[in-house]
Amino acid sequence: MKTLRYIPVMLLLGFMTILACKMPASPEKYFDAAALNANAVAHFGSDYFITALGYGKRPAGTGPGEFSYEQQVGFAIQRVQKYMENVEGLMATNDSKALLDASKDLFSFTLESYNKDHLPIARLIDRKAPEEEVAKAMEALDKKSYETFLVKYDKLYNIGTQYAKEHGIRLAEGPKFNP
Repeated sequence: MKTLRYIPVMLLLGFMTILACKMPASPEKYFDAAALNANAVAHFGSDYFITALGYGKRPAGTGPGEFSYEQQVGFAIQRVQKYMENVEGLMATNDSKALLDASKDLFSFTLESYNKDHLPIARLIDRKAPEEEVAKAMEALDKKSYETFLVKYDKLYNIGTQYAKEHGIRLAEGPKFNP
């Protein structure tokens, strides 16, 4: 009989645990997960390889540090997947929905490009393809998706900036792109 008295308590605790997983977060948490983590994808397309990974600054095929270019893109994919999971784990509110949606849009677009477009270029570099072939692949990547990336990044930047102002979150200026 004692077991029956504990069932409502257990049910209540279980229900509270479920609710706690999807409770609204602090404005800072929304901003950090949705907007601040976008800095990790600020370099995109050929700029990602040249600026972030240092392509052209060292002999082709040596990769950045001890890792190949393919490994580095793989690490970036893992990071962005984690950022996406963090954003998806946040409960959307009327106040945070636009911020979360813009972040998901940017991260989804970036993940797709990293997988479909950036990885093949990394493999070209790692197998020491001629510089002209790599340059042509990077140019094609930029033509295919850089403008779309800029639109998505700038949208998140603008929504994030407004969100931060509305919630008293201090900002330090980050990268702003000019096409």
